[in-house]
Amino acid sequence: MSVDTYLKGKDTSRYTRLEHEDLAVLLSPALVRWARKVHLDVSTFLFRRRFAVSVEHQHTAACQH
Repeated sequence: MSVDTYLKGKDTSRYTRLEHEDLAVLLSPALVRWARKVHLDVSTFLFRRRFAVSVEHQHTAACQH
């Protein structure tokens, strides 16, 4: 996984944007092409917020025996 938090001057027009309230996650075109499902999980505890992005590959179900 790659995380880039400095987006100033970068072209993000090809990225898919997932949003929850004031949190935005940009997904690369390659990830969107291969993903069957993308889930954004956001939780808050006191003043801290945690988020997780999980991705299910398109062929995961087909590869299971």
